[in-house]
Amino acid sequence: MLFAKLRYVFFSCQRCVLCSVCLADLPHFLMSAGVKLLVVTDLDGSLLNESYSWSAARPALARLRAEDVPLVLNSSKTVAEMTALAEDLDTHTSLVAENGGLIAVPTLAGEYRIELTGLSRAFILEKAHALRSDADYQFAGFADWTPEEVAECTGLPLAMARNSQSRYATEPILWDDSEARLLEFQNALAEWKIRIVRGGRFLHLMGATDKADGMAAVVQQFKGAQPEVAWVVVALGDSENDCAMLEAADIAVVIPHPEGARIDPQAPTVLHAPQPSTKGWNATLLNILDQYD
Repeated sequence: MLFAKLRYVFFSCQRCVLCSVCLADLPHFLMSAGVKLLVVTDLDGSLLNESYSWSAARPALARLRAEDVPLVLNSSKTVAEMTALAEDLDTHTSLVAENGGLIAVPTLAGEYRIELTGLSRAFILEKAHALRSDADYQFAGFADWTPEEVAECTGLPLAMARNSQSRYATEPILWDDSEARLLEFQNALAEWKIRIVRGGRFLHLMGATDKADGMAAVVQQFKGAQPEVAWVVVALGDSENDCAMLEAADIAVVIPHPEGARIDPQAPTVLHAPQPSTKGWNATLLNILDQYD
């Protein structure tokens, strides 16, 4: 009933730019007994800016820690990339990695247990590379490149580039062929239930699972651990591969790019951040948290 009320409050302004008017009715519901926020966020272009920095989000991150609001990282990045970031952010929840292809669950030993939810990367590479060889599709991906080449292509430091190649369930590629040929490639991969998902910089070859599946698995962990809590899930993202996650959340936050929003999720509650990437992420969460206090 609580979530239905939240959706009703936002129905009339679901495509608005974030403002005090849109958030005016939030306190009545967010301050109800037993309600708690759970924030799930994309990384590149959302929490992280083009330089992979989250420093502009420090105020909102500090508020999340102070108010004991869990922060779940949900990204196309690998577990190896995300564990270092999670440590920097001082967040200890499960990680949703490789576009929902796996969940990394923290253990008492201080490590992460990998739970594969999609197809394995080995299977995806076998099929994609066979098609490339047979039909001469023009693309290259992380499995084709040295760490130095990945660093050059992504702008990542070399150590981070190595971590980005440590994959279990997905393969990022750069397509260098026609759109018509891409459609052919996509249809051929679909025979093995392999999808192509557009991210911020790359096309991602992956199985049927997505960020929404990963988010759902982590939300169930929280519900199982604290069944008395009515969790209100806030999801933030900027790209096509975030849409399913945003549409599955109670409150969806669209982070724009400099030229404007690139996605239009069909969710009952949609807020649009006032600025791109980290600054917009910070401003939006601070506004939501102000209403939650």
